[in-house]
Amino acid sequence: MRLSLRSVSAAWAAGAVSTTTLAAWFAAHAAFASAFEADAERHVARAARLGAELLQESQHLPADSVAGALALATEHRVSVFDAALALIADSDVPPGPADTLGDRSSRTEVEGALDRTAATARRRSATDGHRYVFGAARLYWQGEPAAIRFGTRTNALESEAARPALLAALAVLAAGLASVLVLDRLAAGLARSLGDTRRWLVHEAAGKRGAKRRHPSRVTDAARIASAATRLKAGLADRLAASSRQRDELAQLVDQVGEGLVALDRDARIVVINPAARRLLGLAEVAPFAPVRSVVRDPALRDLLEESVTQAERRLELTVGDRELDVRTKRGKDGGSVALLVDATKIRRIEAVRSDFVANASHELKTPLTVIRAAAEAITDEGLAEDLRARFAGAIGANTVRLQRLVDDLLDLSRYESGAWRPERGPVRVGQVAWRAWQDLEGEAGHADVDFQARGDGEGLGDEAAIYQVFRNLFENALRYVPAEAGRIAVDVSASGDMLGVIVSDDGAGMPETALPRIFERFYRVDPGRSRAAGGTGLGLAIVRHLVVSMGGDVSAESTLGSGTAISFAIPLHDAAGGQAEPEPGTL
Repeated sequence: MRLSLRSVSAAWAAGAVSTTTLAAWFAAHAAFASAFEADAERHVARAARLGAELLQESQHLPADSVAGALALATEHRVSVFDAALALIADSDVPPGPADTLGDRSSRTEVEGALDRTAATARRRSATDGHRYVFGAARLYWQGEPAAIRFGTRTNALESEAARPALLAALAVLAAGLASVLVLDRLAAGLARSLGDTRRWLVHEAAGKRGAKRRHPSRVTDAARIASAATRLKAGLADRLAASSRQRDELAQLVDQVGEGLVALDRDARIVVINPAARRLLGLAEVAPFAPVRSVVRDPALRDLLEESVTQAERRLELTVGDRELDVRTKRGKDGGSVALLVDATKIRRIEAVRSDFVANASHELKTPLTVIRAAAEAITDEGLAEDLRARFAGAIGANTVRLQRLVDDLLDLSRYESGAWRPERGPVRVGQVAWRAWQDLEGEAGHADVDFQARGDGEGLGDEAAIYQVFRNLFENALRYVPAEAGRIAVDVSASGDMLGVIVSDDGAGMPETALPRIFERFYRVDPGRSRAAGGTGLGLAIVRHLVVSMGGDVSAESTLGSGTAISFAIPLHDAAGGQAEPEPGTL
């Protein structure tokens, strides 16, 4: 009868243990999965709010690019919807003809975000069939309400929940088996003496194994549960750290935006200002929630930012210090505003330079073309005297040459300024190049009565052809102003530190001091009438400046009206032997 009782009790206990273990697994799995999904839900909700702020501040970028960048940074699926629930951008699914959210059961988080600023949902996606935890937040995109949604699949969460659930089920199973064993012991040893019970308790209290080695087994199971709890705690800490890291990365992304961003609350206090905005406004540090009136010094910009919290949207270009700023503001639906500051200084400067260049080039081209046209029309007159016909033909030839030189100089200058030309650096005997440039110019134009001297020499590091062109332009410019007889042009070469300096001086008419800052500008002439009559294009010194600067040097000018002019330039000194190259004194 005892054996039958043990069999029945064992079968009943085994069934109860099996059922309890299975129920424990399902309950633990559901609990852990729910906890992980709740944590993921909070995480995607925070990510959606941060993503909404970033997307709203990135109106100048395509929504696809921003969604892709956020997905890459957060490892979540990122989608953007408009107010009609149409898909604007998705990091996983490209927008197509059927980019809607499907039936109403799959619109909960997006509709909730559009209605209540933010919302979350746990559901299966109608797009790819996977189960997600979604978090959505409202923003304004291109002036209209929109929603950004972050989603993470629950597959990994369920896999993570399976491990602690299995451990919990094993713990229940171990406890059930221990209970079965105890029941079996009780059923088999009801008649066991108190002495046996006392000895077993002593063994258990001392941590010694009994007949069935129950105590160590229970200790092992407890250790496993403790280890699982420790791992679970560490995993939760890692997830929180990852969430904080992703938040910091989003903040760092905002700080790295090249345009200035300023976020204001409804009282026109500064909530966020990125480094680009501080640089544009000349601010070192800004205290949190500082009133914009106490921070921004420019009155026009200060008024614009203060008015941005009450006006829907504004755009204005302002001059702040030495910068041209394109300022765009937009008021938030719940108060406050965001201002975007774009530095348009270089763009406006380039536009001004381009406008001046077109005007000057058109004027310079128009003069010789007008002369050529008028002379050509006059030559066709059959009754024109031969001496006048010859004069008009000469005018056509002279202005054709002038037009050709002007076009050549314009092409050269455009090539230098566009970066299409790069100097070939090598050792150059500067004094010898100066002498060769003068001999070529003297042979072409016949300036035999002008005294030319080249004093000193040195080996510079530069492009020999470019240095030749520099000397040629400086000599041609000087010859327009020195006396036709007994004029003087001198070149002095000397080393100073790690630079080789060159001075090209003449005893010409000179120029007023007020003209010196502008002589290296394109088309600038101190005496326009005399320069044009002598065949000058007004581009020679501009070309000189670009050539010298491209070789790592600089150029300057000194002049006194009536006493001549000296143009100085310097290039790096070539030092092939490890010591400083010494200039060679004397006249070439």
